[in-house]
Order: sequence, then C-alpha cells, then structure tokens
Amino acid sequence: MEKFMDLTNKVALVTGASRGIGREIALTLAKAGSNVVVNYSKSEKQAKELVDKLNFLGSKAIAIRADVHAEDQVIEMINKIVLEFKTIDILVNNAGITKDSLIARMSISDWEDVLNVCLKGA
Repeated sequence: MEKFMDLTNKVALVTGASRGIGREIALTLAKAGSNVVVNYSKSEKQAKELVDKLNFLGSKAIAIRADVHAEDQVIEMINKIVLEFKTIDILVNNAGITKDSLIARMSISDWEDVLNVCLKGA
C-alpha cells in the first residue's frame, strides 16, 4: 500500500500524545515514516506502550514527560529531542485540558489552567 505522505526520517514532536487524538496522530506520522517524540504529562504507562508500538512499526520513538505550559520543562524537552534527533521537523500542538464546567462557573484558577495549556502550551 502506498503511503499517503512520505515523512521518512522526519522528526515529529506530538504534545499530549499518550492517548486520544494525539495517539492517533503519532501513529499516523510513524506509518508515514516519521520518527516520533511522544510528549505526555501524566499518562506514562500509555506513553511507553505507544512508544513500543511506534518502534514496532519501524519508527524511532521516544517518550518525554513535560508539562507544556511550564517553560523550563519545554526547554528541557527540546534539548533532549535535539540531543537524540538533532532537529524537530514537525510540531503538533495537541496537548489540551478541560475543566468540565461552564465558563461562568469556573474558578479563575481553573480558567487559567485551561488557557495556559490550550493556548500558551508548547
């Protein structure tokens, strides 16, 4: 079967990649030939399982824990990626959070958390 995209040896960083949409994006990029960095914040087990699957598919994949709205953690993550792969060719800003509430009922702290991850993250 012909690849939809040929991303052979490109390096992709997918934030929030351990589950959901981010996981599927990481799988798609690996199937297209990319090496994939699986960024996660809390779901270490799922991130490691995904890395195993990506490596099985022929991708070189690693998992890096980093909170995308913490600048120091993002800088550390980028440094690790550059050390491992020398570059980042593709960035997918997928990380996001929700606080299940109407905006009118959300605390200022919850609202700031959502904005920090969804708008400012990565």
